[in-house]
Amino acid sequence: MNDRATQPTAGIAAAILAGGQASRLGGIPKGILTLPGGLSIIEKTIHGVISAGIPEITIFANDSAPYQDLGLEIAPDRRPGLGPLGGIETALLHYAADHRAVLVLPCDLPCITDREIAALRSAFAETRPPVAVAEVDPCFWHPLCAIVRTDQLPAVSRALDAGRNGVYRLWRALGAAPVHFSDPVPFLNVNTPADLAGWLRGERRPRPEFGPARPLRSL
Repeated sequence: MNDRATQPTAGIAAAILAGGQASRLGGIPKGILTLPGGLSIIEKTIHGVISAGIPEITIFANDSAPYQDLGLEIAPDRRPGLGPLGGIETALLHYAADHRAVLVLPCDLPCITDREIAALRSAFAETRPPVAVAEVDPCFWHPLCAIVRTDQLPAVSRALDAGRNGVYRLWRALGAAPVHFSDPVPFLNVNTPADLAGWLRGERRPRPEFGPARPLRSL
């Protein structure tokens, strides 16, 4: 996908996954839903990533039109239709030549901040596991909030080749290190305008996504 040097020399880049079909929003991308203050969800996420010290960001979306005004590179999935793991494969391929790891985030997190992103980065730096993944009480993973070493690209591609598209199952198989967060709110995701409106009214709490695992550290 790129012509960069073959030996990774840089640290962490960021990938924002925006490849969903937005079927529950009538085709409106979740990331462009507007938050109080006028920023969209994806703009707030971008600010958080930059504030956490990760300036290189690419949006991975099969429809680039909603994100053209953000001033970032936009890349389509290498293999469309394979869900988030297909976007992760594309992100790892995109950055593998010159970055050691990729921060992966979905585009629909209205509450995530630079604090959570910096905490993931710090935890990853301690041991450099294959994957460092966010975990919230009571010990549930958010597999799309993760830092993934780019040398895991072959494992991701093999899983997709075999029809195994589940991100959580792959992270477990790779020995991912969960990074524990005591506050689940930053990892709330929205799927509809009603979800966003409910969150603004304080009615929503994040749903646990996946199964328990031993935490790497607590925050």
